[in-house]
Amino acid sequence: MRGLLALMVVCVASHCVSCEEEIYSPMDKVLVLRVPQGPRNDSHVPLVCGEAYKDQDVVWREDGRSTKLVGNQVTVTVEEMLVGNFSCHLRRDGSYLNHTLVLVQLNPDNQTVLLEKSESSAPQHILCSAHNYNGSFSCSWIKTRGNAAVLMVKAERNSTAMACEVEADSSGVRCNERSCMSQEERHFINFSVYIYNNARLEKYSRAFFLREIVSPGRVTNLRVEGERFLWGEPEFWEKPGSFYQLQFEVKRVPHNASCQDPAIKEGAQIFDDKSFPISKKKPMKYVFCVRAQDKFTGAPWGLWSELAVGSNQSTERM
Repeated sequence: MRGLLALMVVCVASHCVSCEEEIYSPMDKVLVLRVPQGPRNDSHVPLVCGEAYKDQDVVWREDGRSTKLVGNQVTVTVEEMLVGNFSCHLRRDGSYLNHTLVLVQLNPDNQTVLLEKSESSAPQHILCSAHNYNGSFSCSWIKTRGNAAVLMVKAERNSTAMACEVEADSSGVRCNERSCMSQEERHFINFSVYIYNNARLEKYSRAFFLREIVSPGRVTNLRVEGERFLWGEPEFWEKPGSFYQLQFEVKRVPHNASCQDPAIKEGAQIFDDKSFPISKKKPMKYVFCVRAQDKFTGAPWGLWSELAVGSNQSTERM
């Protein structure tokens, strides 16, 4: 499992630079300049090293490079997207004191370039899924820039924040909501991720109910007993099964074929029971395919599980 980085929920403060520009702070040590799209004049962003350093001889660096900026309070000029990480230091020995990352966000933020849209019937930048109703879910995305990183994520329902952890490569996040899993959902989960590359910041958002993204895990314990193909519920599916009911799609494909092949639909059937009748009158090699879906929500199907059946033996495939 890849390492995870914890993100904290933060407060956001903002003020106007002009009638068309705005500066806000989504988290500690970060300032975002929101500017209109299209040609514009240079912008000016005020920076403060810190109240504790107001009587110190302070110099500033931009992305590690020396600048002409001096003093506890300075103003930096932003030309287009040419801005970065400003750090303040003691002049006498170069000791680090503080820093502020300055980013630029277009307003409106509707010409996004840092994430790809999914190839699906309803393309989205953010894909979210859950294996059950315990309150945990995952979201992922595909970056168009290899060094793009996550600045922060926010997930909340009805103004109540959720705990989230971002994957180390900034390609996804896991969130958890502590709630009663049998409670009816009345409010959307509102999820946002802030992605930045160099100085450009983009915000991507999605709203959904947990029931819309629950995709059961692979079914378990595939086997053939007599003239029936049998299986069990996904390992982490909710109990009791009579309340969280599943339905199952079953099909049989040639021995050298894949269950994932969308072209193979012949014989596919939907069952409520975890059992499928078979005939052994004509022994042959084939593969049984089965996957699960929440019976009542229309949420996505889970992944296929496969059982290869030969004339004398059965072998579960992954």
